[in-house]
Amino acid sequence: MMKRLSTLILISILILGFQRSFSQTLILGPDTLCAGNALQLNTNVTGASSYYWGFCSAYLNNIPTGSSIAAGTGLDAPSSITMGKDGNNYFIFVINTNLPRNVIRYEFGTNLASAPLATNLGDFGGSIPLNCKGFELVNENGKWYGFAVGGTTAVNSDMIRFDFGSSLANTPTVATIGNLGGLLLNPQDLYFFNEAGKWHAFTNNGFSGNLIRLDFDTSISTMPTLVDLGNPGSLAFPTGFWPVFDGTNWHLFVVNRQTQTLSRLDFGNSLLNGIVDNNLGNFGGIFSGPRDISIIRDCGNYYGYVTNETGDGLTLLTFTNNITSLPTATALGNFAGFDGPRFLTRYLRDRDNVFSFTANNVDNSLSRLEYNSCTASSVPFSTLQTPPPVYYSGPGVYNVFFASDEGLPTMKVDCKLITVLPKPLIQLNNDTLICQGDTIQLIANGPGLISNLWNPIYNGIAPYDSTVLRVYPHEDYRYYVHLEYTAGGGCAYDTSVLVKVSRVVADAGLDRFVVDGGYTVLGGPHLSTGQEYSYLWTPTLYLNDTSIAYPTCTPKDVQPYYLTVTNDSTGCVSKDSVWVRTECTDIHLPNAFNPVSDIPENRNFGLLNFNVVKLEYFKIFNRWGQLVFSTTIPTKKWDGTQNNIDLPPDNYVWMIDGYCNNGKRIKKQGTVLLTR
Repeated sequence: MMKRLSTLILISILILGFQRSFSQTLILGPDTLCAGNALQLNTNVTGASSYYWGFCSAYLNNIPTGSSIAAGTGLDAPSSITMGKDGNNYFIFVINTNLPRNVIRYEFGTNLASAPLATNLGDFGGSIPLNCKGFELVNENGKWYGFAVGGTTAVNSDMIRFDFGSSLANTPTVATIGNLGGLLLNPQDLYFFNEAGKWHAFTNNGFSGNLIRLDFDTSISTMPTLVDLGNPGSLAFPTGFWPVFDGTNWHLFVVNRQTQTLSRLDFGNSLLNGIVDNNLGNFGGIFSGPRDISIIRDCGNYYGYVTNETGDGLTLLTFTNNITSLPTATALGNFAGFDGPRFLTRYLRDRDNVFSFTANNVDNSLSRLEYNSCTASSVPFSTLQTPPPVYYSGPGVYNVFFASDEGLPTMKVDCKLITVLPKPLIQLNNDTLICQGDTIQLIANGPGLISNLWNPIYNGIAPYDSTVLRVYPHEDYRYYVHLEYTAGGGCAYDTSVLVKVSRVVADAGLDRFVVDGGYTVLGGPHLSTGQEYSYLWTPTLYLNDTSIAYPTCTPKDVQPYYLTVTNDSTGCVSKDSVWVRTECTDIHLPNAFNPVSDIPENRNFGLLNFNVVKLEYFKIFNRWGQLVFSTTIPTKKWDGTQNNIDLPPDNYVWMIDGYCNNGKRIKKQGTVLLTR
């Protein structure tokens, strides 16, 4: 079983450096913000050949998804499985337990989520060990090697080496290493590491529980010597194990199939040190035939996964504080078509997605375990040193993954968990309507608000940095406010409220003088008009209609008029007034009349004045100079008759001499047309 991608360079960079890189802070920027706010990140890594940011990368604190991959070519009770990345291409190798114990290669290309191409590489002349379990790939100086161990007794237990050459796409040759010193006894797992320039490996014996170390010296292709480290104490038919370096010390986690428990072996700062055994227990009996364990550190936390062969499920171990804390165990169940799952590949982060695979010994299939990237970020990824601002569509915890110099010895990786909080409650006026001239109080507040600022301001009353703003706009206006709920702008919002102004103008017109007997139309040019408006003029004296916008006024004296205009749709009211004054400066008579007119006031001819108080005479003559009407009463009018006889239509001459109420004497003459 392969525990990680092994190369001489990548062993030191990805196995050690990858773990250590998470203790560095490569991603700079906030880790908490509110939904709808922009996340702006940057890095202190400069001069790199490449940059990669994944803003919605897989987050291992979520529940994984999975799928079953059909047998493809020749799977027959598979057990051993290993995974490697050669260049940009991914490969998985599986060894069958049943004869002839063929090796199956799965080629995924550049995407572990794709459907693989399966190739049966054969049984290599029957050299594959019986009941093969441990399987790992190692790259040394550009050459690929595969190691596998198997067997059930000291006689048939064995170790072999696959030589692939420069590519995992090659068909390898097999070299037999054997059971050196007879120390292998039903070996279960494999792990290779390089320390101080020398290669070493661990395997474990199922029956005895002993841990065996293989020392290869400086070249992986040399014959190793075996060192029996014995049983540290609690190992009981150990099957799978997984090493972890926490930046200071090495630890080896082992699943015990017999007691269905988990052990942690502590080595200190070197895997060549002595061992301290810790049995972590059975976690309430959550395991069901545990077979293998794989651990990944992601975004500062450790997550372990245990296959349950008889229970057809997966158990998640979450180390909440550090790798030496007692993890919590969660049964994930059968979410990927498990059927007798045995060994796990390492968990591999392919940029924004995380994958692992296991071989199902019963139904001859593979199960793919996936943590997929989400779709909640406005920008899925960026290859810029300083990425653009990112917005998340809703609250949650999102993982930002960063890598520089990908694929190079100088590669650095980091991740950052971004907590997106729900948008806080904002207490803000709804868009509203006021009457022109009114003042309204705008409120912008909410739980946790630490500051706000209104800007720009139109007809506002200071202060402008308070939760309450009083304004008196004269026209429609949108008031903007910037709200901050946390320091640093991680939870800040720009919002606004529209204040509409119902502009009702009551323009009664300018004060005016009207000649005695004349008339005027009230109402000025700025008066609001339209179907939504209603009008009321008071008093009613001398007005032809008090409910129209522009009534006619025939004044007889000095009179103020008051206008009230109401917008019936908004209820807004405006008022104005006008003074109308009359003055007797002339004589006013109509120039025609008709005694049989349908309009009563047009049937007689006489003074239109109201302020003539005395007449010396008012006389009317026909065209021959004969007097047809005479009076000294200002209000008396001629009805077009003489001696009760209707006079014919014609032009008649009138003459008048009288006095106004202001003492002015007026003498005047003219003509009037009598029509019938």
